[in-house]
Amino acid sequence: MNFDEKKQLLIIAAFCGLVFCGEFVVGWGLKSDNDAIDAQLVALDSREAAAEAKIATISEMKEKANVLSNIVRDYTAILPQKDEVLQDAFVDTITDLCRSSGLTILTAVPMKVRVKAPKSRVKDQVVEEKEAFTRHKYRFEMTGEFSQLHRFINSVENHPRFLRVDGIQLFPLGDREDLISASKPTKLLTVEISTYVYDEPKSQMEAIQ
Repeated sequence: MNFDEKKQLLIIAAFCGLVFCGEFVVGWGLKSDNDAIDAQLVALDSREAAAEAKIATISEMKEKANVLSNIVRDYTAILPQKDEVLQDAFVDTITDLCRSSGLTILTAVPMKVRVKAPKSRVKDQVVEEKEAFTRHKYRFEMTGEFSQLHRFINSVENHPRFLRVDGIQLFPLGDREDLISASKPTKLLTVEISTYVYDEPKSQMEAIQ
């Protein structure tokens, strides 16, 4: 073998080596791309499976939400409607109960109700969510006897709508001794009565639907 033939063989070997290296580099790059694509496909499959699992629970969640909504509606059926807690309407209701019990109403004053925020809320945090239950409270000043007051309390507790006696104070109409005097049974009474109005939140139900 002469020098020219050896040179040609070296050139051919070098060319084949370059081709092999090029194919190796290209193959390695394709393998890396395929691995990345496979990882993305696995992630997409996982997300698809999670989404399908959530979709499968939507009907069950709707059913549970409807059941809970019906339960709340049954429990809140005894609460007054908004128009029933307006001052004139509420006073008329209590006046009828007083009249049937023998008591006489002198004054009726609405009271401010303190709303306690849950402990988890930060003081400076602005709370946009509306409370479902709104409390209404009135102070009534009336006159009557103990037996009439007892009948009145029973009528409040047995009223078709939810009414609660929050406090009672007794005062004499004259001297202090009149408070315990049997000869003067009529007393000055201060009675605080409250109730609640329920506003069904719709945002959560709409989100589920």
